[in-house]
Amino acid sequence: MLPMHRHLRAAAPTRRRAAPSAAAAAPAPAPRRPPRRAAPPRRPAPAAAAAGPSAAPKAGALDMASKLEWLKGDLSHLFDDVGVDPDGYDTKVTFLDPITKYDSVQGYLFNIKFLRLAFTPRFTLHDARVTGPEEITTKWTMSMRFAPARALGLSKWWDPEITFTGASIYGFNPANGRINRHIDTWDSITNQTYFSIEAFKDFLGQLGQLYTVPSNLETPAFELLRRGRGYEVRRYDPFLVAETPLDGCAPAAGAGSGQGEASSGGGGGGGGGADPAGPGGRAFNSLAGYLFGGNAEGRKMRMTTPVLSSSAGRMAFVIGPSDARDLSAAPAPASGAPVALRLEPGGAVAARAFGGAADPARCAAEERALRGALLRDGLRPAEGWSLARFNDPSTPGPLRRNEVLIALEPGSFDLVDE
Repeated sequence: MLPMHRHLRAAAPTRRRAAPSAAAAAPAPAPRRPPRRAAPPRRPAPAAAAAGPSAAPKAGALDMASKLEWLKGDLSHLFDDVGVDPDGYDTKVTFLDPITKYDSVQGYLFNIKFLRLAFTPRFTLHDARVTGPEEITTKWTMSMRFAPARALGLSKWWDPEITFTGASIYGFNPANGRINRHIDTWDSITNQTYFSIEAFKDFLGQLGQLYTVPSNLETPAFELLRRGRGYEVRRYDPFLVAETPLDGCAPAAGAGSGQGEASSGGGGGGGGGADPAGPGGRAFNSLAGYLFGGNAEGRKMRMTTPVLSSSAGRMAFVIGPSDARDLSAAPAPASGAPVALRLEPGGAVAARAFGGAADPARCAAEERALRGALLRDGLRPAEGWSLARFNDPSTPGPLRRNEVLIALEPGSFDLVDE
């Protein structure tokens, strides 16, 4: 922890010796003892000490660069056994977000302890910067699973993940360098005031969601950058797919050769007028055949999730990193098979999740809602879209998770400048 500024204390006043009397100043007989040497003059007190306790650091005098580094390190322990450093907070401090409010660091620590007991929270710090003379602003993602669902063995049917992204503003007391204000805002709501009904609806809506993602299947890795009103913005890592034409669509470029061209990234879709929710039984069987041994090497690979279909007229299976980390490590399709391999380059993709059956009418409505939400918030969605289906056909409708995915135009979303 960084040293905190302390009030400077005035030096104790120096006691003066009484002036010698006239008699003492007169000549006297030689003393029996040698005369005592005069004490050396005292050094003047430092100017800072002479200033007294009122010389507190002025506004802007804090070393905010050091405070920034301290805060980054402190937040890395937000939900672990080390925890945040309570000495970094003032005696009187305001903690406020749309559903909680505390006026002491003890209240803040209690809230953290409760979250660790009831959930399995994960905190990701995306950005932190000095935004004022005594102010730091951070941007973050916090996701948490409801612990009782897993403890009671309900996670197969109900395993909700509650996620918030937002910003925190930290104010520092210029007199001692400690945090005296911590205000959170969420990206998913407009009413940020304490005890926001909109915030409670958002929280309870996530807690009550039934659709799930199979936890034992590999899936493309991404970083959640924003959870807005009705959508998420993700940054996908590159990943491999095997793809084939949707039923009734023309073959993809390179189909049968084992090599396809790169698409718009992250499963966002690309252009084209095909219906991603249209017929796809033949395409599914072709990809399943490739994945389960019907390839040039006869190698069986693991099932993954989701199954992707796009408005460009293609269906794709993800090839998990445990089977192949690049195109050269993936088995080539069997000769003449209508399957191509592709490296999805990743990138910024917007997603909107929904449960139930992914019929064409429902998917089209979700795509319009996602595109409208992105335009409302000033983002630039690319043409085309994809449908992601995460569960096998035997999963009951209410427990199925589906997502509409739309790639974002380059430069459309910059987390730092948001």
